[in-house]
Amino acid sequence: MDYKGQGIGQDQRGGQIYSGSMAAFDCEKDAITGKNEKFETIAFSFLKRSFSGSDAAAALTVSYVRKESLRIGQTVRITALSKAKSFNGALGVICGPQNSRKRYPVMIWETRRVLGLQDHNLICILGGGEEMRTQVIIIGAGAAGLSAAKMLQDRKISSVVLEGRPRIGGRTFTYTLPERKKFGVKEELVDMGASYIHRCDSENGIYKLALEQKPSAAIGAGNRWADTECARWFDERTGREMSVYQNSRIHLLHWKMSVMMTRIAKKLGEEKAKNVDLLTVFDQAKKKILKLMKDKLDPIEERMLETIKTRMWGYISRPEDTAAELVRHQLQEDVDLDPNVATRSHSQRYSFGLSARIAQTCNPKVSPINAADGSGDRLLAKGYGPFLVKYLSKGVRCITNKSVSKISISSTRSANPSKRRRAITVRCRDGTTYTSEYVICTVPIGVLQSTHPDSKIDFEPPLPKEKVRAIKTLGSGYHAKIILRFKPNEVFWPTDCPQLVPLDQRFHILNLHAYGKKGVLCAHVWPPFADGFDKMNDKQVVEELLKTLKGMFWREGSNWKSKGGLNFAHLDTGNTCTDFSPTAMLTEELSRLGVDLGTTGGPPRKEKKSTEKERGPIKMMSSKFPKPIDSIVARWDSDPFSLGSYSYLKLGAGWGDIAQLSRAYPMRDPRIFFGGEATSLEAIQCVLGAYNSGIRTAKEVLAAMVNRRRRGATGAR
Repeated sequence: MDYKGQGIGQDQRGGQIYSGSMAAFDCEKDAITGKNEKFETIAFSFLKRSFSGSDAAAALTVSYVRKESLRIGQTVRITALSKAKSFNGALGVICGPQNSRKRYPVMIWETRRVLGLQDHNLICILGGGEEMRTQVIIIGAGAAGLSAAKMLQDRKISSVVLEGRPRIGGRTFTYTLPERKKFGVKEELVDMGASYIHRCDSENGIYKLALEQKPSAAIGAGNRWADTECARWFDERTGREMSVYQNSRIHLLHWKMSVMMTRIAKKLGEEKAKNVDLLTVFDQAKKKILKLMKDKLDPIEERMLETIKTRMWGYISRPEDTAAELVRHQLQEDVDLDPNVATRSHSQRYSFGLSARIAQTCNPKVSPINAADGSGDRLLAKGYGPFLVKYLSKGVRCITNKSVSKISISSTRSANPSKRRRAITVRCRDGTTYTSEYVICTVPIGVLQSTHPDSKIDFEPPLPKEKVRAIKTLGSGYHAKIILRFKPNEVFWPTDCPQLVPLDQRFHILNLHAYGKKGVLCAHVWPPFADGFDKMNDKQVVEELLKTLKGMFWREGSNWKSKGGLNFAHLDTGNTCTDFSPTAMLTEELSRLGVDLGTTGGPPRKEKKSTEKERGPIKMMSSKFPKPIDSIVARWDSDPFSLGSYSYLKLGAGWGDIAQLSRAYPMRDPRIFFGGEATSLEAIQCVLGAYNSGIRTAKEVLAAMVNRRRRGATGAR
């Protein structure tokens, strides 16, 4: 689905129902009088009038206003519905006041059956100030909310998911780059949020689901997401490529520093580690390791280390804002810091194998997920939307554009069963009200902390002070993405290597062109730049990224070797190999280091700088740096329904705060349950954590239902 629509639906009083691709129209009682022969004309003319010439997806709106109109076969004409399908959109069903309420579920399911719609394309809207009753209300249609709804659906428990955005999926948002026949590029799906399945093993529920559903994916370079080791490094100021030896040396040093960081954090203990920032611990570890090895770094190596530090420890928050508690349990057992590890001779030998590993990551294989491919992180080729979101939302009642403003608990101990079934009232900003026995709240930590007028949620009675403290203590971090698409004949970067790392610490480049998405780059953006992009607009942000890319790869008349055009296989920086087979890469690296095949050591020789004459003639495709034909900037920090990318251990926070956040409320008679990645101890910051938390909260609701039945009809304890 394309969620870019700009349509606005209005009721007959002129009030806005909701904006975005899923527009709707709330018919008054006199709009459809029950004369069935007029229905088709009214509905179809509304579609043409409201959406002609717009990119918005169309929505057919049906209002059931009279008791005798409730029969689906009479009021919802199949011919009209068939015409609605041609508008490339979703079907919106608005249930009017009074008599339609009891038949709401029947109308939804029957309408879906008549249309043959996929479930995630059916958007249900309850209008007219109506109150809807259900057993469980789930707030948030991300991975956590949808997995909870799916489990409850499988257990025959009625539930409804309320989502503030005009789409479902939350931070698993798959965007569609449109087909552009003029440039010879097809439609492509790209994830603007989560895109990897991490920790692919038998205990990972999403991975097990992927083995059943078989979505196309590729193993991430180095078996990890945004890996900096199995990558090619470039200095964007000079266009120079860093050698594999430099890459090896700095990563080995960083590994030793990481071990030292854990040692330091363990000595601090839990309470102190929560109040000491990660940057302080890193600096101490760096100083100790370099002193232990009697070594020092040159300016380029310092920049490489800072880039690795940003990727490893600052990908969601600045290290100075992050608690050292994060690394206190990084290593379950103490690791012996062998003094021979990361020495220059060891780094040289290590670089031989790294050269081969980098070569093996080139031209990654995209295929249906298979357990035989190992446990490395998987990059989903078509995104989380067509895979996880589609699967979890099948058959689930999701109502979009429902921003919850207040959750109230009352009558939990009433002797009246009807009042107990309506123990919780959920109010939305559009005036609609929902009642239920239980609520599962899966909104991100940023929303729980929020005072934003479009997403703030009030609780009545107020949450206990322990939970309020946990909400305030945890952090909501910023990790953004920028997607660029260029004309396929203007690709100016190494086409086969998945990971391209500049010394510019703001960006990490994922080369989606290598995964078959022609001309597409994805830039991961780290803090602090990801936090508001220094107040730049999207155009300015893209320009900053283009400056870095131009510095990395575009040197008019100087750096590029060429035979009949630009050769992007290798830069003229000491690495001259154009064959990326493991054997050729290893031979080239050995030769560059001055080591014959069969030898195991020897100091690296000085790299010979090639002259302009040796480089040969330069043939440029164009005198101008290419401009992207598409660009998208993800701003999760300003999205009122996320207010951040995912959670982290802010200075002063600990793992106990995550456990506290995950606890149901009230303790004695649980009614509100909390899910989302921020509540997951085993997979915080990951889709897996959100998915598991949804299953956990659904199980907690089922257990609460069983306990209430055991206590008897009066609800007495």
